[in-house]
Amino acid sequence: MYEPRRKLIKPVPGVELVEMEHNREDALCCGSVLSLISEPEIAYGIGKKRLDEVKATCADEVLSLCPCCQFQLRVSASKNNMPVKVTDLSSFLAKARGYEVKEDLDHVMNSWATFEAMINLMIPENMAEMMEEIFPQMVDAMPLGMGKMMRFIGKLGPPGGFILGAMKPLFPLLFPLLMPGMMAKVMPAMLKAVEKRVLMPDFMKEQMPELMPAAMENLMPNMLPDIVPLVSQPLIDYLRGRRSSSEDSGKLETMQRKVK
Repeated sequence: MYEPRRKLIKPVPGVELVEMEHNREDALCCGSVLSLISEPEIAYGIGKKRLDEVKATCADEVLSLCPCCQFQLRVSASKNNMPVKVTDLSSFLAKARGYEVKEDLDHVMNSWATFEAMINLMIPENMAEMMEEIFPQMVDAMPLGMGKMMRFIGKLGPPGGFILGAMKPLFPLLFPLLMPGMMAKVMPAMLKAVEKRVLMPDFMKEQMPELMPAAMENLMPNMLPDIVPLVSQPLIDYLRGRRSSSEDSGKLETMQRKVK
């Protein structure tokens, strides 16, 4: 939708709408916050290309309706030492109508930190580390007595280790079959593990019990192929009593700064 927002801007008294070189369907991507997380240096470069177009217009500020674009452009402007003012379109229009709008950039940055930590958690290595913490609940949640059987095998000493090692190639096949039935049982432990890694405001904590199951239902089928190889040996070590989730908890580091 290109024209509706322009129709809102043009009538504002004292405002001249100036288009960047690439606009509408030809517009350049800002670089996106996802690039900012996974490939920050590339993201800064992509953002700079967009900001160069902003500077070429000699405009006083650039308007954006997308909060992700706003954040990416602000970060890119800071990293590239480019004094470009990035303004939320809805706030700009509200001010033009005479409303007093308080722009709390600290709140914006803290909200971004929560989002960043959530995305970081989706990296296979980080998700695998979190799953290691909830091995006790995962094993207990295995259907058909499989968890009890695997615990028993793990206590058999070297023979048990050999059996579990022989089962290891089956894990990529077993996990996708078992996880849907296990998810509801492990969800309370998973929610606690997420809260340790993602400091979030109270209103978000209240929503997590409803949001997390739906998110995991959609994410897990796609993530398991990358996660299972990372958790297979740690799971065998756990079953053999070589490590515990309590020992691992000491290495946990908070993935974001405190949310106000």
